[in-house]
Amino acid sequence: MTAGPGPRVAAILGVLRRDADEIVVALDSSADADVRRDLECVADRIVIYPYAEPVDRPIPWLFHECSTDWALFLDDDEIPSVALTAALPDLIADTGVTHYWLPRKWLYPTSATYLDETPWRPDYQPRLVRTDPRFVRFSDEFHRPIVVSGPGRYPQLPLWHADPVLRTPEQRREKARRYEQTRPGMRVGARALNFAFYLPESADGPTLADVPPEERVRIEAVLGAARPAGAPGAEVRHATREEIDAWWPDTGAASQGGRCEVLDRVAELVAGEQRTVDVLVRNTGSGTWPWGWESVPEVRLGSRWFDADGVEVRAVQLRTAFPAALAPGHTDVVPVHLLAPDLPGAYRVEVDLIHEHARWFESGESWDVVVRPRRRIAVMGRGGAAAQIARLLESLPELEPVVLGPQDGTPGEGYAAVPSNGAYLLLDAPARGARLAATVAGRTLRLAAAVEARRLGRRIWLPREGATFVEAIAEADLFVLAELESSPFRRELWRAATSVRAAVALGVPVAVHRDVLALGGPMFRLAVGRSAVLFDHPEELLPLLARRS
Repeated sequence: MTAGPGPRVAAILGVLRRDADEIVVALDSSADADVRRDLECVADRIVIYPYAEPVDRPIPWLFHECSTDWALFLDDDEIPSVALTAALPDLIADTGVTHYWLPRKWLYPTSATYLDETPWRPDYQPRLVRTDPRFVRFSDEFHRPIVVSGPGRYPQLPLWHADPVLRTPEQRREKARRYEQTRPGMRVGARALNFAFYLPESADGPTLADVPPEERVRIEAVLGAARPAGAPGAEVRHATREEIDAWWPDTGAASQGGRCEVLDRVAELVAGEQRTVDVLVRNTGSGTWPWGWESVPEVRLGSRWFDADGVEVRAVQLRTAFPAALAPGHTDVVPVHLLAPDLPGAYRVEVDLIHEHARWFESGESWDVVVRPRRRIAVMGRGGAAAQIARLLESLPELEPVVLGPQDGTPGEGYAAVPSNGAYLLLDAPARGARLAATVAGRTLRLAAAVEARRLGRRIWLPREGATFVEAIAEADLFVLAELESSPFRRELWRAATSVRAAVALGVPVAVHRDVLALGGPMFRLAVGRSAVLFDHPEELLPLLARRS
């Protein structure tokens, strides 16, 4: 897109003439006849268009004017580097990518140097892209009109951005002001984006780097270009405002309309369960709804939950993007995600269309859902404990194993994990001696008080490690002491004994493997054994779980 001047733009396009199958120019209708004549010497097609804000408005239309598999998009103050033009054939021959992000290097204060620090480096732009609509879409987001998908690369083959040497500081200041008014509040590197980029004079001695000699020769040839001497040969036509705007993303709330019908309602879910229901969606508005998350308008399918009092449970509100674009008048079936609340009970769930940051369509459906409690089993032990857990799941697949793992709470054997009480009792405690004993004793008493408060429906503040342990035990249908860590063994026995006592206090059944009980001394067996069911094989635990349910 350009309004001139003709010699410079013709020179920019001239360096691409050898490699381009077609050169298409969108020429601002305000440009004079000389600009048009200059560009007719290098372009294949010139489409004269009426300018309208924002500046990016013609880009989707211009892409659809191109007939090739790949497009290189340039502004009229960007000069392709020698390295980029040499690499173009190889870049587009790579079948493994759909787009390239090209670094823009900002020339300043002359054509001999460029800005070599943030925010001007790196200034990657998705400029060389496959024109397949599956991989390139468009947005009305300022400075980000092209949205690319699929695998891409970041070749270090720059576009030389000549704006800082073509415009005076005052011209660039006015440009930044206009951009800031169009889209206020954009930030980059903790600075106002438009002013940070376009006014390098305001930076405190920005770092500069030298332009390589062969690149400088090209830059100066373009900036000092004379009018082209070739004969005009481009096809020229005029485009209407309506033709251009037909491709611009329609984000207005008034133009969005639709309805949806739930095809398979679910009557019960487990607390925290995520599932999909099929929904038939119809676009009754005038704009196409894009697929995925990054394009506009941001129309999605949403699910939201309301408790028995009609209060919305906002923590489980989910969105589902369209898997493919949905044009006006068309319908599609979309699996919509539901996430059940964490608290069991009776709820009402609603599925509807939503225009993000604007409104719900109020054209969906709602129905009653019963949320059942989770079936959780808290397991202390690693290694061989995984086999014990797996055998329980054979009979009760609905069980959710939670491993009370080591102090860092890393996952255990692929199952969910939380830190055991050892993370609270022993983390950062003195290494040994009376101070260690006093620290552990004090924390044990506080943990016991927190367990009792949890049983009574109250809360006592604990560090995160202790609180997650108490909740993991309290929410379990069964606590299983399957294994003991080998070292340090006395601390491990204390950790196991206090875990058993916490489960008993919370009314959670306890099962202890006979081999674990045999490892402890008399005091351990007294503290643990009389409160627990002993087992040798996991199947012996099934009656306990059946009674609990």
